[in-house]
Amino acid sequence: MRNLFIIAVLSTVTVSGCKMYSPGGNVFFNGPDSAATWESTEEFPKTITLIDTRSGENIFVMEIPVGKQLVIDFETDGGNDLVESPDLMRWEVFDVGTGWGALNNAMTVPNRWSRRLDIAIRPSSEYAIPSEPLAMQVDTAEDHPDWWSNEGGEIDVYDPVDGYEQ
Repeated sequence: MRNLFIIAVLSTVTVSGCKMYSPGGNVFFNGPDSAATWESTEEFPKTITLIDTRSGENIFVMEIPVGKQLVIDFETDGGNDLVESPDLMRWEVFDVGTGWGALNNAMTVPNRWSRRLDIAIRPSSEYAIPSEPLAMQVDTAEDHPDWWSNEGGEIDVYDPVDGYEQ
């Protein structure tokens, strides 16, 4: 019975834990040291700003494109200066819904007591750029049925007397 319980818990953790990047954090591993995720949608396009609170300087600004998500993870003591920038910030922009992936961008940042993340919603609505280019749709004479032409033709539509096609 105990083995069955352990297998059930491990499979739940495995299935749920695979989505490490989601707004609100990971169900099992969420905490102050876990990665944070922000989605930018057409209704709520977001801008993320990292501020050095000692100087008030904006050290990182990202206008997240609509349809994308920004993932940020801070690593304590990963920076190059023990006083000014002791931590390392890793980040990446993914398509919305991406659950995991490598954070390929990095920069040194102040420690957690000397930095602030501001989240702002941009004022105007934006549209997501489609991931695949759509075919241009053009009405040509070949696309129309015969009855649409000047010469005319048989109408090939059903008679909606009873509301059903026959």
